[in-house]
Amino acid sequence: MLLYQRGGDLELREIVETQFVSCITPAASGGNRVDPRVISLFSVFNITFPSRETTEKIYFKILDRHCEEFSDDIKAITQKITTASINLYLTISEKLPRTPLKFHYIFNLRDLSRVYEGLCRSTVDNFPSTEKFVRLWRNECMRVFSDKLISIEDRDLVY
Repeated sequence: MLLYQRGGDLELREIVETQFVSCITPAASGGNRVDPRVISLFSVFNITFPSRETTEKIYFKILDRHCEEFSDDIKAITQKITTASINLYLTISEKLPRTPLKFHYIFNLRDLSRVYEGLCRSTVDNFPSTEKFVRLWRNECMRVFSDKLISIEDRDLVY
């Protein structure tokens, strides 16, 4: 690759044995458009967003595996917790879009993973009943999702 040094004499520089790796978000996500001439220099790979069923299956398996040693009552609610978590995530993503005033309203699967990370830190001796486990789930959802919200109206819109 040949480049000219900016400023001064515009000295020619040669860069050898270098690879560029980059990542961009879709143009619809509010970012600046990337010139097609730049994109043509890269091998482009597109990773599609997983379907609701796939996402639910992944997170159910994570929670189900973690709760193997818990009581049968807690094992029985893992599917309900997963469905409620996915519903909450999708509702928040739909009803609270990113705006110039609320530029930090970016909700993605990383947020859902943080909820499940908190759930997976639970132990059998600390959460013997379904009530305590459901309270833990609620607290994790509030910690992850509600902490980003800037107004009571936004919270009421979702919950």
